[in-house]
Amino acid sequence: MNRLLKIIILITLVSALVLSGCSGLANQNTPTEEAVVEQNFVKVVSATGVVTPARKATLSYSTAGIVAEVLVEKGDVVTQGQTLILLKGREEIQASIAAANFEVLSAQQALDDLYENAAFSQAASLRMVSEASNAVRDAKYRLDNYTIPVNQQGLEAIEAMELMRERLDAAREAFEPYKNDSFLNDARKKLKENVDNAQADFNTAVRRLTYEFELAEADARLVKALKDYDVLLQGPDPDLIALAEARLVNAKAALTAAESVLNDLEIRASFDGTVSEVYTRVGEWVSPGQPVMLMADLANLRVETTDLNEIDVAQVDIDDQVIVTFDALPGIELIGEVRLIAPKASEGSGVNYTVLIEIPEIPENLRWGMTAFVDIKLSE
Repeated sequence: MNRLLKIIILITLVSALVLSGCSGLANQNTPTEEAVVEQNFVKVVSATGVVTPARKATLSYSTAGIVAEVLVEKGDVVTQGQTLILLKGREEIQASIAAANFEVLSAQQALDDLYENAAFSQAASLRMVSEASNAVRDAKYRLDNYTIPVNQQGLEAIEAMELMRERLDAAREAFEPYKNDSFLNDARKKLKENVDNAQADFNTAVRRLTYEFELAEADARLVKALKDYDVLLQGPDPDLIALAEARLVNAKAALTAAESVLNDLEIRASFDGTVSEVYTRVGEWVSPGQPVMLMADLANLRVETTDLNEIDVAQVDIDDQVIVTFDALPGIELIGEVRLIAPKASEGSGVNYTVLIEIPEIPENLRWGMTAFVDIKLSE
């Protein structure tokens, strides 16, 4: 009740004041209206943002291993391609690379030799043709000057040798019972003479077969030598070229594979920037995909909005001018431009879109993660 009474009294006092004011105004002269001056009005949408680097990367290995060296520390400025972290096992891989390099050189030399020594190979092949021809000549001469015994005429060389061997075996068998008898024994003399004659006939048959074999072998070598020479006249042997080229391709592939394994043991800077975090230490085991370092391009910072709603973002265009201020840097006001408007709403509560704002000048004390306030001047 006391509260209600107070409210009633308050309303009564306010009403009295209003009536008094109106009475006073009635007695005053109506003022002359002043001319209204039109002013240019620029529509603005405002949002909060955060300072982010133009580029950032979380680095990781594609292979597992033990950290051998961490070559940089948090805050170090690095250049693109600079080695940052090394895993153990480099010595073995470098030895494999050296061996692969040697094989590439050897394979390339072998291929070059096939082309550069084509003339030498032709000369060597021609010499083999000459030697094979001489061998054929000599073998033919020996065979032509061989006189076939009467008892072997009309028989092929192999047939003659087989027949003479049978006769020799028969003569030896007949002589066997008498071999220990006196040399003066007429029967022994006759049988021994038969063995000696059969042996001579057999040797003659073998000689004839040998001559024919030597001639056949010389003929075959000559045919092959002529064929090889004909091939070499066309240039290096295509089969050898194909083999040498395949060897070179295989050697280069092995070298590439070894170099790739070595690269997998190194983490290198993917761009010029600053080491922002180091997540590993020497002696630690790292797994594929495990973050080991964070680096960012802190020389080129930008602002990304965090709470620009769907109604406001629909009015924003690329190249719209933006006024940017920072809580941490009072008195500093930067002029930036809209460079990117996210095509999809950001994750999180509410429907907000990220707008990327490029700022041409970076104040000395501006840091990654600082809060920014942006006023985007909307284009007509």
